[in-house]
Amino acid sequence: MLKMITCIKKLPELSLADFYSHWHIHHAALIRKHAEVLGIRHYVQNAPYGDGSAQKALEFGRSAPSFGFDGCAELWWDDLESHLSARKTCAGKKALQEIIEDEKRFLDLESSLLWYCSERPIFQTGTAL
Repeated sequence: MLKMITCIKKLPELSLADFYSHWHIHHAALIRKHAEVLGIRHYVQNAPYGDGSAQKALEFGRSAPSFGFDGCAELWWDDLESHLSARKTCAGKKALQEIIEDEKRFLDLESSLLWYCSERPIFQTGTAL
């Protein structure tokens, strides 16, 4: 299983409310619309927890830098080969172009991060792995 984690920043001219509204409603629907053609198996949006005080305490307790992102998204595919080949089809190219054009409307792409990874499950409470 291939996973891509994106740490995203909003465009500076957008309010947080406008950013989250676009991301959670419009962009999520766009990913759902194109999931089959792009081979996306799973999509998760992660937003900051609470009012930020727990995050600040976590960073302070570990002398860690501020996270500095407005959210993280996780996308899963069967494997890298199927992910890349889906993007090369006519339908895949069109879908990817529509997604990227939408991202330009609410994301600061130059300040956001993309990372391919694979999970190594260690444990899940109540479940043998």
